[in-house]
Amino acid sequence: MSNLTVKDKKIVQHRWYTRRDFLFCAVIGALVMTYHGWGFIEGPSRITSQLHAKMQANEEIKVNIKITSNFPAQEFHMGVFQEVGTIRDTKGNDTFLFKVKPGDIRMLSRKYWIKLIDLAP
Repeated sequence: MSNLTVKDKKIVQHRWYTRRDFLFCAVIGALVMTYHGWGFIEGPSRITSQLHAKMQANEEIKVNIKITSNFPAQEFHMGVFQEVGTIRDTKGNDTFLFKVKPGDIRMLSRKYWIKLIDLAP
């Protein structure tokens, strides 16, 4: 497919930034970057101050957490939870995970379906 057109018996070359395929890829790229960027911006606010203080005290310690999601966890969510820790219990929208690394807690906080992450009682 050529990006050349004939206009008044002249060949006019279109600019690369006006092509539909480029604009489509640029819009999709901007949407993906916005989606992930929002997770990085909003994620830390989902971690409670008590959990944040415990994570700051020792980066190597594994902690037990309670994750409150926007809806009850399904099979996909359980798979994500099992990759980062040991699932102990699920009650309604709350899931209790044990032995979770601080880096994994930060990763979980970026997920849009997680409302709050707190220390497990």
